[in-house]
Amino acid sequence: MRAVLLSSCAMPFAPSRDIVLVHSSDLHMDHDYTARLHGGDGTAGLSSVLAAARAAAADVVVLAGDTFDCHRLPTDLLERAAAIISAAALPVVLLPGNHDPAVPDAVYHGGALSAVDNLHVLGVTHDEAVLFADIGLEIWGRAHRDYGDMIPFE
Repeated sequence: MRAVLLSSCAMPFAPSRDIVLVHSSDLHMDHDYTARLHGGDGTAGLSSVLAAARAAAADVVVLAGDTFDCHRLPTDLLERAAAIISAAALPVVLLPGNHDPAVPDAVYHGGALSAVDNLHVLGVTHDEAVLFADIGLEIWGRAHRDYGDMIPFE
């Protein structure tokens, strides 16, 4: 599927070609049900999304909320997720959702995920936008910053 960038704002650049985005959300990698669904490996869904992105020759992967089921996770799961994202060698934009908000002690602020060069976390490594100028793409989003933050655009 080819994505078309629509905007009511004038962009300072134009896409030089078709842009391929792969979008996923609600992976809930650390939830017991997710792990059971994938034979005990909660990161299998992430692996599948990134494999599909590579197969589609995606320019960017967007993980739009609830990649994790909470913001405190086992170190081994974070290390596996970080290794999977890093190995994908694709830019990944992650938007923290209501289950994994960008709270001060969230997993995005330190540890394995913070060391992944191709991971862009809105609300943490970038405020509200990530610019990919080489392909004429800017991705905007506002992270959930609190568990009670159910309407992040207000």
